[in-house]
Amino acid sequence: MRIGYFTNLYPRATDTFIQREVAGLRARGFDIRTFSVRRPGEEHEVAREVVIEKEKTHYLLPVGVTRLILSNFAAFVSRPGRYLGGLVLALRTRRPGLRGLALQFAYFQEAILLSVAVRRQRITHLHNHLGDNSGTVTLLASRLTGIGYSITIHGPHIFFDPTHWALREKLRYSQFVICISYYCRSQMMLFTDPADWERLRIVRCGVDPERFRYHEVRQQVKNLLYAGRLAVEKGLGFLFESLRDLSARGYELELTLLGDGNDREHLQELARRLGIGERVVFAGYASQEQLRESLQRSDLFILPSFAEGVPVSLMEAMACGVPVLATAVGGVAELVEPEHTGLLVPPADSEALSNAIARYCSDVELRQRVSRSGRQAVVARFNLDSEVEKLAQLFLTGAGA
Repeated sequence: MRIGYFTNLYPRATDTFIQREVAGLRARGFDIRTFSVRRPGEEHEVAREVVIEKEKTHYLLPVGVTRLILSNFAAFVSRPGRYLGGLVLALRTRRPGLRGLALQFAYFQEAILLSVAVRRQRITHLHNHLGDNSGTVTLLASRLTGIGYSITIHGPHIFFDPTHWALREKLRYSQFVICISYYCRSQMMLFTDPADWERLRIVRCGVDPERFRYHEVRQQVKNLLYAGRLAVEKGLGFLFESLRDLSARGYELELTLLGDGNDREHLQELARRLGIGERVVFAGYASQEQLRESLQRSDLFILPSFAEGVPVSLMEAMACGVPVLATAVGGVAELVEPEHTGLLVPPADSEALSNAIARYCSDVELRQRVSRSGRQAVVARFNLDSEVEKLAQLFLTGAGA
């Protein structure tokens, strides 16, 4: 079975969950071809496997005007009904206003380019990750080609504007839609037709526990770790405030940030302004090997986000036995059970973060308990191999479609 995997920007340093999924499917005999709208920058080339995946991926952009016109002409002449049907669907699912019209026209052009590429490579099924603008391109490309499609919905941002992202139509015309959590499925149910809910399937993101060596907790807490994008929705400013307050209370803690993003300069300035600049290390993007090494050196893993799906970074930390602290948002509670596999605090509450960190520091028995239970939870419920097997069966059966 030849499946086209499509996202807006692939492979990124933060796309390890997609890359692992692709590798797992290929190991099961699936012929996976990867497609992306744009090529990620060199800063994402954190490991050889990312570079290899990048070399294999077909990119839609940039494209010359002449080629775009000829692609539209060929698509219309060869399948006028599908071309016009795709155009009507694009107009029907557009956002109001001139900007919405311009964006949808761009998505339709990308769908034309994708339809040419998937036909040339004889793709039999098209799968999209994330479901936002690249999900719209997938929807339109399916209409243009007649190739069935599926989407993995992560959230949470896509649920903030469900009409703009045409969630109802994306489910209606799909063979199936994968939700990474029960929370995600419930949000999809809010914005789609109940008649289509049977095509909502849960397949979790997962990790390979064997690649994350477990280590017992240390007697003292010193090294804190965050891994993810440096973006405002990650709530890092509140973590910085907590670190400042804890420093004033006599705690000697250091925080390492693995990742990068648009908020980096602001966060660097904030750390200096709060007087914790020497306690915060901006380490940039990291390979999987570098991440594992950082987890082995860490005493706590903290994710202070305002919104999340079910973060793979938390799974990786728990697999290594690093006690985790996260905010009670999105599907996080399906992974982090308070007092059992970690601690949860309200979002945007630096005092609650401070108190939870201080509690971890003073209670080694709590850290030992959540460390062992966290590893067990990942092995039992977020195991990459078993989740990829679920996905493989859906591809083979089409979820009954």
